[in-house]
This record gives sequence, C-alpha cells and structure tokens, in this order.
Amino acid sequence: MKIIPKVDSAQKAAPPGPGILVADDSPVTRRVMCGHLAAIVPGAKVIEAATGHEACAALKTGGAEIAFIDMDLPDMNGAEAVARAREEGARPFVTLMATQIGAGWEASCREIEAYEILEKPLEEGEIRQILLNHKRMKDRCRVLVADDSKTFRQLIRKVIASSRFLTDVDVVDNGEGAISLLGQQKYDVIFLDYEMPGLDGLETACLVQEVSPGTRVVMVSANHNEGVEKAARYFGVVDFLKKPFYPAEIDKALHLAFDLPLSSILARLEAKVPGAPTFPSAATA
Repeated sequence: MKIIPKVDSAQKAAPPGPGILVADDSPVTRRVMCGHLAAIVPGAKVIEAATGHEACAALKTGGAEIAFIDMDLPDMNGAEAVARAREEGARPFVTLMATQIGAGWEASCREIEAYEILEKPLEEGEIRQILLNHKRMKDRCRVLVADDSKTFRQLIRKVIASSRFLTDVDVVDNGEGAISLLGQQKYDVIFLDYEMPGLDGLETACLVQEVSPGTRVVMVSANHNEGVEKAARYFGVVDFLKKPFYPAEIDKALHLAFDLPLSSILARLEAKVPGAPTFPSAATA
C-alpha cells in the first residue's frame, strides 16, 4: 500500500486536501484515478490499495475521508472491506466501483452505507461531482423544523442528525413561529408539517417565499395526497416526505434542496431502511 501526496507546485500554500483512498487491483486504474484527483483536488493525500485487506487497513487508520473502492478486490471484496472497517469505527464517504454492477449490489451499498456505486472506468466528471457533493454535505447548513407535535420535533432532530449532511437544527411548533424566525435569521432549508393548526404547511410555504426566498422548503405529512403535493410544488416545495421517513430520505430531500445530483442509490430509493428510527403517525404524535 502506497501513500502518494498529490501537491501541485502552484498550490503549495493552499490548505491540505482530504485523504482519499483509491482501492483497485489494476495499477492502470489507480494511476488514471490519481491523475483525475490531482487535477480536481490539488493537495489531496491519495492512498492507494491493491487488495481488500489493504483497503480495509487504510480505512481503519481514519486517514481516508473519501474512498473509491472496487467491488472485485483480491482476497476480500470492496463491500466486505468497508463493512469490517466500519465495525472498527471508520466513517469514510464511500463510492464503490465495478466493471459491471450486479443484481443486489445496491442493497449491499445501503447496508454498508456506501454513497454511490458506479461502473468503471470512472470519468473525471463523475469523480468531480462526487467530491462536490461531499463538500456540500460537510459545509454546515442551517435547518428549521416546523411541526405542532413535540414527539415529532424530537424525532426529526435525531433523523436529520443521522443524515450525511452536517446541520444545525432549530424547531418551532407552528407556522407563525417559523415565519417569525425566518424574518430574523437565515436558514438554508425548512421542513414544514402540512397538518399544522393556524397557518398550515401550504400557507406557511407561500409566506416563506416572501420572507426568505433563499430558503428551500420540504413538506412532510402523515398522509399521501397527490393534490396537496402538486399544490406544494407550486409554492416552491422541493420534496414531499410521508411519515415515517428515514435518514436516507432526508439525504435525498437535502440533495434536492441544494440542487445536487442524486446518487444512483438515492435516485432508486424505494424501500424503507431496516432498523431506522420511525415516526409516529399524526394520530399518535
């Protein structure tokens, strides 16, 4: 396993970039990807691994914040290498790679909390977009939650905290309070419950556009109603979540709020994530 500092001479004064693991048994693939990374992130410390055990060991050290890992590594496949490292507390931002994506691999990605799985060879544009998405997730954002249920407000804090995005979360119990706060402070995203007394979610969403047009709105509801969803889109709502929902769905909503392309895993998100915290329905909240 080699550690190669990628530093452009013109960027020596720049702060060091993130540690990035490239794990593939092909020296050619590693060389090409290292070249792309050097062009995209001058100053990044690129760690190369040729086997599953090398990849796992590199992840366990905590030096790789971002990882591109081939599924078909010798001696241990990429998913297993990531899973073992996570058992030791490693929390890398993982993209899996494969010559051909097999059936069931997306489920494996979700199990090991991989962000993306892409077919090889990866193009520079694909690598660049993953790195841009990662940067946006690590740039702390301000989130406001408006819901009249105290239980829901407590739970959504936990679910948002479990998403990939770094967030600061404030909560209010009605639409009027949300509009008042938005007039005083800047928020990137607001999660609005549709069924609030007083100003409901749609009325609040309409006022958000007037008071804080830069704030993106995500609507939440215990019920699915196509008419409401259509009306919500008209008032600038970027996503509509039905309770109960899970961290991956928060991730998807925040991707849409920040105009980030969805990973293939998020784009195909259909099933609920087993073991994720659940929300009570409106009847029990």
